[in-house]
Amino acid sequence: MPRDSISHYRVLRKLGGGGMGVVYEAEDSKLGRRVALKFLPPDLEKDREALERFQREARSASALNHPNICTIYEVDESDGQPFIAMELLEGETLRERIGRKPLDSETLLELSIQTLSALEAAHAKGVVHRDIKPANLFVTNLGQAKILDFGLAKRDAASMAGDSGVPTLKEKEHLTSPGAAVGTVAYMSPEQVAGKELDGRTDLFSFGAVLYEMATGRPAFPGNTSGVIFHSILEKNPPPASRLNPDVPPRLEEIIAKALEKDRDVRYQHAADFRADLKRLRRDSSSTSGARLDTPPAAPWWKRKTTMAGAAALVVLAAVGGLLAARLLKPAPDQTVHSIAVLPFTGSTGNPDAEFFQDGISVGVTDALSELPGLKVMSSSAAQRSARKNSDPEKVGSDLKVDAVLTGRIEQRGDTIAVSAELVNAADSSQIWGQQYTEKLADAAALQQEIVRDVSEKLRVKLNVAEKDRLDRRPTENPEAYRFYILGRQKWIELSSENLQKAIYYFQQAIEKDPRYAAAYAGLSEAYETTAVLGGTGANDLLANARTAANQALAIDRESLDGQMALADIDRDQWKFAEAESEYKRVLEQNPNFTDAHVGYGIMLSSLGRFSEAIDQEQRALNSDPLNTLAIVYIGQIYAYQGDYDKCVAQAQRALDVDPTYLAANITLSNCYMGKGMTKESMDAIAHLIDLNGGPQAAAAIRQSYATGGMKAVLRMQLANVSDPYRLASAYAQLGDKDNAFLWLNKAYEVREVTLINLKVDWAFAPLHSDPRYADLVRRIGFPQ
Repeated sequence: MPRDSISHYRVLRKLGGGGMGVVYEAEDSKLGRRVALKFLPPDLEKDREALERFQREARSASALNHPNICTIYEVDESDGQPFIAMELLEGETLRERIGRKPLDSETLLELSIQTLSALEAAHAKGVVHRDIKPANLFVTNLGQAKILDFGLAKRDAASMAGDSGVPTLKEKEHLTSPGAAVGTVAYMSPEQVAGKELDGRTDLFSFGAVLYEMATGRPAFPGNTSGVIFHSILEKNPPPASRLNPDVPPRLEEIIAKALEKDRDVRYQHAADFRADLKRLRRDSSSTSGARLDTPPAAPWWKRKTTMAGAAALVVLAAVGGLLAARLLKPAPDQTVHSIAVLPFTGSTGNPDAEFFQDGISVGVTDALSELPGLKVMSSSAAQRSARKNSDPEKVGSDLKVDAVLTGRIEQRGDTIAVSAELVNAADSSQIWGQQYTEKLADAAALQQEIVRDVSEKLRVKLNVAEKDRLDRRPTENPEAYRFYILGRQKWIELSSENLQKAIYYFQQAIEKDPRYAAAYAGLSEAYETTAVLGGTGANDLLANARTAANQALAIDRESLDGQMALADIDRDQWKFAEAESEYKRVLEQNPNFTDAHVGYGIMLSSLGRFSEAIDQEQRALNSDPLNTLAIVYIGQIYAYQGDYDKCVAQAQRALDVDPTYLAANITLSNCYMGKGMTKESMDAIAHLIDLNGGPQAAAAIRQSYATGGMKAVLRMQLANVSDPYRLASAYAQLGDKDNAFLWLNKAYEVREVTLINLKVDWAFAPLHSDPRYADLVRRIGFPQ
């Protein structure tokens, strides 16, 4: 048993244990995050072979960085007791999830594809796991697969030469008692049993056995002793999966059989090929089940049976003309679309007051498409940034990693607008779909709706009744309300105090034209909340107005994701952390690709010191929006909070490569340099930031102040020129004046300043941490203890 604390970790509780390790939940006192600590059992601490395996696990897993592999933070030793600090996971093992029952099709495919993606990454790094089994595959509460326990891994083929590859029989799992031997030996490859040199194909056989068990609920190679199991692996094939579960489709059965080939030269050679076959199965089954929206839904994909009539028809067809049948049944080129980007529509409206429709309609189409199930849609900002660099669909598709690009051109002819829309295959620029539309200028909202409906039908998106009803529902019938809403959206994203005031005005005008316009209320809420975060006066009143507008949006449309997202941000800003977390999760359950929700949730998690989770959320945002500068910058901020200033600088530079004028990136760069002790570079970054905002004299004053008096002079200059309590407290804290620092922190608390959510992680306040007044303020704000 470990002590109450070991190194800089406080041990909280035991999570579980097995023959080769005991795992505890612990708190990292340096970074304020929860981790899992793995220790060798006491009876193995002096076992050289066990210790070597323990260290191998840390080395192998730490060499990998993949969302479906459990992250290793640290391997260390304290008072002769070795331990591994790793990512704390919440959920259950695949072994527990199966529970001797087949998994549903969606879960089986999703977990399998994720696991094979992780194996592909491991094999690319020369790491072969060698112990893939349900107990070593974890399923988080969010449905994410994680590979555990690289204790038997080898880094490359050379290091495996001459190694039998058979796990040591000293482990309890390998004893010949029923239920124990099955734990590992049942998933070995034939070459592993035979003691041959191993490569990545051994993991693919093992995962084939796991896949068989996921599909049937039964192990592929059962037996009461290791000998019986070894004989089955070497000499026998498992019963066809469909015999144990009649709902298993033939194609899945073929994939399992190929994975379980005893000759590794005819087995899957690469994890990528295995994964591609499963992805193709998911795609084909999905498109078959949702071929038309106006027909009754088909049965689940692995519950469909070939009817006798269908079989007879195929026989007749083959008899009449086999060659003709082959041509007719030959599949069309693969144009399945799982991800899409909508570029800003182009053209000339001939009317400057109506040009907003070009961007407005593309943004509206993006928002509507993003709510369709199973379709990943890049954010409007990502598409706009990519289009500014290059409007070629292939280049945009490559930059944003999407399957297809939707383009459009708008022309105005009097009070009529004509739109030509085209869906283009990003791989080769071939047209997937195209359509012409003509509408009255006043009916632009209906035009947006028609485009979304046609695209969804072309992509064969399978919708339930509620989703189809939502797609058919117009956000507003009032053209003027729609016009004001689009203008509000355009001003809101420009993020300046002046433009935010204009956005608030436009959203209010949209609501005045249509008091039942839920999206306009959500937009108004977001504009108020953003103004409060940027330091607008009266943050309390602004957030109160934001909450009223968000609640009104949800009262009109309880499924409004923008309304739910606005409430999450408001609760975060008002320090209601538990409520905000529930709301972010609720939004992401409905739309896992909602970029702003990932960004906002990540910001809150980082303020609570949950850095690993925060980075994960920001990375998920970048999956939907690879050029999202806020997500890029915030990852840099998190690295700074953790003291990794080199990575922080890299992230800030990455954001500046996307947008050299991005203010948050320049601020982060300055903070990173300050953390590295590069004060001159930090001041240069701040001066450059002020230059960007049209303040050359102030920039020159900062440079001069630093040159003559160093950082203290700059901080005193800050005291004379800023008014918000948080920044004043920050300057006083860095100057070592604790009393004034707490004076202004308490003033920030009294006015409920939003930036106080950064109190626990802001390096400027580190000198205050040992003061009892700091602990009292943390408690009053309501940070989780």
